[in-house]
Amino acid sequence: MSTLKLAMPLILLLIIFTGCSQNDDEDDNRLEIYTSNDLDLIHNNSSKTWKLEAFYDRHENNRISSLNDCFIDDTYIFKTDNEVEVISGGEGCYYGNSEITDGRYSFYAESGKVFFTMIRQKVTDNIVRSSSFTLELIVLKENRMVFASGDKSNYGRALIFVKN
Repeated sequence: MSTLKLAMPLILLLIIFTGCSQNDDEDDNRLEIYTSNDLDLIHNNSSKTWKLEAFYDRHENNRISSLNDCFIDDTYIFKTDNEVEVISGGEGCYYGNSEITDGRYSFYAESGKVFFTMIRQKVTDNIVRSSSFTLELIVLKENRMVFASGDKSNYGRALIFVKN
C-alpha cells in the first residue's frame, strides 16, 4: 500500500510535465490570428511605407533569392483599400526597364489570416509575361512584418519588410 502512495505523486508529476510539453509544441506550430485592428500596423489608418529587408527562397536555410537585389530596392506603400503601391528602384528583375510591379493584401476576418500577393510583369514588344506569388503574414509588429509560405518550422519563400 505504501508503494502505491509513493507511485501516485510520481504518476501525477509525469502527467503534468507531459501535458505541458504537448501544449508548448501546439503553440509553436500555431500561426498568428489577426483582427481588423491589427491591420492598422500595416497601413497606419491611411498608408504606410515599407522597405523589403530580404527576399528568401528558403528562409530556414537563410537562402537569399537570386532576385533579392531587385526586390529590396523597391518601396512598398500599403494602403487601407488593400492595395500596395510598388515604387520600383534602380535594379530591375528583368532585362531593361520593361517591368511593372503590383501588390495587394487580403484580410480574412473569419480565419484571422492576412495574405500578400505580388505580381511582376515583364513587357517585351507587345508581349506581357507575368509571375506572381502569395504569402501568408506570420509576423506583424510596428516596424517589421514577415510574409512566408510553408509551415512555421519549415518556411519556404519569405519576404521580410521593415518600416521605412
